[in-house]
Amino acid sequence: MNKDYKVTQNGTTLLVELGRSLNTANAPALQDELATYVGQPVEKVVFDASELLTLSSSGLRVVYFSKQRLGNKPEIIFVNCAKEIYNTLKMIGLAPSIKFMKVDSKKVVHRQEELDEFAANNDVVCYSMKLGQCEE
Repeated sequence: MNKDYKVTQNGTTLLVELGRSLNTANAPALQDELATYVGQPVEKVVFDASELLTLSSSGLRVVYFSKQRLGNKPEIIFVNCAKEIYNTLKMIGLAPSIKFMKVDSKKVVHRQEELDEFAANNDVVCYSMKLGQCEE
């Protein structure tokens, strides 16, 4: 299985370097890996979204899990987040609890044309949920 992410710890900060997609193929494994840090003094979770093109509902659950279950509700930071990913996080109500940063890096930041091509060749599904509610 291709994890398409990497988690490293630096003191009380977790750095989650995301690949091109955070979806049902890899999000459960990432959540399981992050769960190993429950009970530890995690103050920040930094998601490097420089490469991220798609974020499914499974990926959104990972972000929500990070905010609610790690440490004492750590600060969540998204670095180099594409506008489309930001809009999704904003639409479902997670954006106010996330700090967004733009950082120059050597990683390739995907262009709008790549995102448009992806959207044109794939079904796009929007999810709406209210924070604090969970499915039974």
